[in-house]
Amino acid sequence: MTRVAIAYGIVVVVSLILIGKLREPADYYGAVTGLDFFFGANLPLSLVWGAAGGAALALSSELSTRYTRWGRAIERMLLTLIGRLHPLDALLLALLSAAGEELLFRGLILPYAGLLPSALLFGALHIVPRKHLWVWSLWAAVAGLLLGYLAILTGGLIAPISAHFLVNFIGLLSAGRRSV
Repeated sequence: MTRVAIAYGIVVVVSLILIGKLREPADYYGAVTGLDFFFGANLPLSLVWGAAGGAALALSSELSTRYTRWGRAIERMLLTLIGRLHPLDALLLALLSAAGEELLFRGLILPYAGLLPSALLFGALHIVPRKHLWVWSLWAAVAGLLLGYLAILTGGLIAPISAHFLVNFIGLLSAGRRSV
């Protein structure tokens, strides 16, 4: 867990540095100030959209885990990689992974490349080199579309970060409580 947390921490720091250095992207979701880019035009509404998106992703993830072979295989693989986590460790890992991936994909790639390329790259990041697990990459690409849409809809990154955090946190807690 420590190596994974450190890796995501590095992604967060590098992404923040690059976001600060790069200028004039194709689109920063209409944000007028740097804080708008992170918090969106309306913070409470952005958090509501993030919670709704996270709940939808968490539900689809849970249904996949319960009812599909690939979902159970992904959960087993996750448990093999990071083990069963204490809730505070799950909280930290969910926060770092959500912040890192969203800063990278919705903060850096989406404004320059657009919604579809950023979602496809997000799906590609989640490729598992096993034939029967290709569906996981497809699921991640669709999740990337939703997360990117949340960034565009709300005008900032807090909605996709909170949605991503929610699905990761629920998934990590569920995986730790379930015997697979």
